[in-house]
Amino acid sequence: MLDSINLSDKTYEEILSEAIEKIPMYTKEWTNFNVSDPGITILQNLSMFTALMREKINDVPESVRFGLLSMLGFTSGEYEASEVFLSASVSDSEMSFPLGEKFMAEDICFEADGAVTLGSWGVNGLYCENDGVIRDITYLRDGALRSSAAVFGAPATVGARFYVLFDDIPGDRDSLVLLIRIMGDESRNAFGDSDLSLVELKWQLFSKDGWMDVEATDETRGFLRSGLVKLSLGASEKALCSVGGGQGYALRCILKSGQYDISPRLHSITANVFEARQKDSKVTMTSLPGKDTVIYSNRVGINGYYTVFCDEEGAGNYRKYTPYDGSGGQGRFYEVEQGPTGIRINFQSKRFAFGPASREDAVRVVGCELAAAEHLLLGRLMGYDGQVLRAHGFGHILPNELCVLAEGKDTGGVPFYRFVRPGGTDERGFCYRVMSDTSEIQVMSPGDMEGYMLHIASCAVTEGARGDVRARTAFIPKFLSAEGVEPLPRITNALESRGGAAKESAEQLRFRFLTDLREPTVAVTLDDYEYIVKNTPGLCIHKVKAVADPGGNLIRIAVKPYGEEKMPALLPLYANIIKDHIDQRRMIGTRIELVSPVYIPVDVRAIIYVKGYYDNIKELIESYLRGELDGVTGGMPFGATISYNRIYKGLEALECVETLYEFAIAPRDWKSAKPDGPDIILNDGALCYPGDFLIEIR
Repeated sequence: MLDSINLSDKTYEEILSEAIEKIPMYTKEWTNFNVSDPGITILQNLSMFTALMREKINDVPESVRFGLLSMLGFTSGEYEASEVFLSASVSDSEMSFPLGEKFMAEDICFEADGAVTLGSWGVNGLYCENDGVIRDITYLRDGALRSSAAVFGAPATVGARFYVLFDDIPGDRDSLVLLIRIMGDESRNAFGDSDLSLVELKWQLFSKDGWMDVEATDETRGFLRSGLVKLSLGASEKALCSVGGGQGYALRCILKSGQYDISPRLHSITANVFEARQKDSKVTMTSLPGKDTVIYSNRVGINGYYTVFCDEEGAGNYRKYTPYDGSGGQGRFYEVEQGPTGIRINFQSKRFAFGPASREDAVRVVGCELAAAEHLLLGRLMGYDGQVLRAHGFGHILPNELCVLAEGKDTGGVPFYRFVRPGGTDERGFCYRVMSDTSEIQVMSPGDMEGYMLHIASCAVTEGARGDVRARTAFIPKFLSAEGVEPLPRITNALESRGGAAKESAEQLRFRFLTDLREPTVAVTLDDYEYIVKNTPGLCIHKVKAVADPGGNLIRIAVKPYGEEKMPALLPLYANIIKDHIDQRRMIGTRIELVSPVYIPVDVRAIIYVKGYYDNIKELIESYLRGELDGVTGGMPFGATISYNRIYKGLEALECVETLYEFAIAPRDWKSAKPDGPDIILNDGALCYPGDFLIEIR
């Protein structure tokens, strides 16, 4: 079942034909194979039964597939929302986005976790300093150009400096987030859980006391990949600084130590950003402190419909409050008035005799879109495990964004409410889980809440992997746009959003299981060693060749990394990282030796008769030879055989070549190669490259 053997791949006719063909293997007395024979009739029935059973066995329900895979430790992932960092073009004043604002990329919705305020400040200058020379690279500021710059030089040198100038740095913030995009990291392996860092960077802020060190959380691993750098500015007091031809509030990054394999090239840097997730909140639950007056500012409820609940005793049992009806009596009422930042809710507990307890989340406001108001009721809790309730009108629910409102009644028949998140167990024993693909909740345990009515208190849906939008996508604030606010800021993302995922199907989960099964986690064979070394997290490795030394229980591994040099060697730092990585996966008692590539030039001597009506004939021939002998940047592996016959025939096949009068190839150093007739066999740790071409054209 797990390896997709198709048991129903034969028709009834094929099964019957195979059965009749095997009759002579068991008896010589059965000679009548016509349909009139009773034995053939029995075979026909058995063949049909076999065909039906094979089809039935082959049609395994997804629940069985999920169960089998869960026994092997593989469970399907739920829907996940992608994350993105947005920046906005702000004019001279601040721009505020209230809680619940929706940022639309076409029809895909993103939301921030809270209210967002962006100032008019930003990056106004970028400069590099290497060997006392300062370069202005401010043109990279917004990433509009498809260009980049080696911020620490190429090759990078210890002591090189990179400066970022700002119009301003808000004084009320103690941290600063930089969104950095790097180019040229396509050949680098994913980092995974590795904490690899090839270099050490030091970040500093220019203050009134000069350059002051600041702590940094660097997701780029020292500019090895695109990501965030979060700087803790602390109490350092900013001051204006002049760098190159620019002036502003300055940060600088110094390459303190280490060695890059490939010097980082900066494509863009963005500050004044905020994080958003790809979700569309249909229902929201906002917790507010237990006070007589609270401010509700979530745009989902303000633009739609909202309900107020208060915990009066501090025990987690909430009561529903309604707007004051003007009757003059007492009850669970509140009055509202419009404020500059939202709706002011006044409980006036002395006047109405009811109000929230004085604790942090004693007031909860459930807001929803008008279209979702009719879908809030889930149904009644029937009191048995496994009950499934459908959330109609909601698709692809984010499990961690769902909250259920359980409605019960006290001894006096007055309703009270409890807010229950999935996974955890309420004090009354109620527990459920979310099935995001089907928009259902499954009751794991009803506890002692049988008969309670269940409602949706918060719910957000996602587009899954569709939310992984490309970099520099335009976003429009939905509510501000509808209100006609002008001018609307230009909102974009410097990095593509990542992390969106849909719930895996049984077939996708099976494929992940088989892929994981085929990927070696312990080095046993030579192929295992090569795979593990080539996929060392965070490194740029081009070619690997593992060879066993039978006499010494030794595995010798040649490694060619990517690098800026034409023929890169295996750096000691690289070798140590690879050694640490493979030591955790090698067989006990097996020794590992890592070696750098040996590069061998291969010379060519030839006399070639050509067709006279071609231009640049010699260049065409040499270009072909360079491609055939390129073991450095091409696909030729370690220890390859250079075929004399293949190159000879390839030259003859060129349209400009009439015939080859003389042709010879030879390595310049026979220590790392050996002849095999006219061919050349390179040693296991050797790669070839084009040497001298002595070509006579006739």
